[in-house]
Amino acid sequence: MKSVRLILPCIILAVALSPFFPTVGRAASQEELFEKIKLLEMQIQELKEIKAQQNKSEEKVQHCMKAVGTEKFCACLAEALPGDIGFEQYVHVIVASPVESRNDSRKRGEQVSVEAIHAARDKCIQK
Repeated sequence: MKSVRLILPCIILAVALSPFFPTVGRAASQEELFEKIKLLEMQIQELKEIKAQQNKSEEKVQHCMKAVGTEKFCACLAEALPGDIGFEQYVHVIVASPVESRNDSRKRGEQVSVEAIHAARDKCIQK
């Protein structure tokens, strides 16, 4: 009776794992394996980038909390600011005079960043 109880889980395990092992007549080619490896490498890279963004966001919240101390505002700001803008840059742009921060001599990319910073601030103040 004990052998019957052991056989059933073994059969279930074998059936469950069978898709992961190629059968003798259906061996995966090297090209298919390389494609799967490339796909996994891309997914790993994407996960690393997501983790880096999360770390940047957490860092923004921590810096903001040290300066402002309002959790809701800081969480909103960390989410609303563009990924490449740190809290220090946010403070610099916000503290600068409107003429300084919106100077026409700036590059277009910097002007977009300044506008995004002001938009993030306005959004979070309203919350």
